[in-house]
Amino acid sequence: MAAPIRAHRIYLDIRRTLDRLTRMSPAGRVSSQLLQGLLEGQLEYYERWEDLRFPFSRDKQGQTQKPDYDYTNMGLLFPQNDPTEIVYIIAQMSHKMLVGSNFIPHIHFIQSVADQPTFKLDYRWVKQGDDDALKSFITITASTFTFAWVSGDLLQVAVFPEIDGSDVMDISSFLDIKIYRDDNVVTGDVLAKEFDFHYKVDGNGSEFELVKGDVD
Repeated sequence: MAAPIRAHRIYLDIRRTLDRLTRMSPAGRVSSQLLQGLLEGQLEYYERWEDLRFPFSRDKQGQTQKPDYDYTNMGLLFPQNDPTEIVYIIAQMSHKMLVGSNFIPHIHFIQSVADQPTFKLDYRWVKQGDDDALKSFITITASTFTFAWVSGDLLQVAVFPEIDGSDVMDISSFLDIKIYRDDNVVTGDVLAKEFDFHYKVDGNGSEFELVKGDVD
């Protein structure tokens, strides 16, 4: 979405709010302090990043209840060389999301050796009213690791490629997600703590119940 359009939306939001406040004010005036607060509140949500989190203590494991859960160290144990042990996640995106923007998935896991596991993610992203809601999944691989392992048990972040959201121009879109490990590099299980993705927000929510706003 172009910057002038976003700026125009902010302007319209301020105009609508000022009109309501003016009608509610006994003197029919809005103080400069209130106007300043209003402006700061609008700008506060000008394309900020947010985090949608899925702890690996609340996910849906496969029909065989795999991957195994580690009750001592808390997290899922993704096995070596077995991509059939899959975590299943269904997510509905927040009304706060900047529609049409991208998101960046991550996995937080424990890295205990120099070698790095290969996490894969299958996803499909559909908007409300989509007549192709059961379309094929797209597969991406986490190829960036945030921290350098030196020794010990490192809380690492594996980052997937950014997912394009330019064709999902609606609120409350749905994501079907499958997460699994697919490598024979790291010996044994890898303990994973959480899956999450970063996405952009541009307000406290939507102006209307079923659409983002600017419906006149």
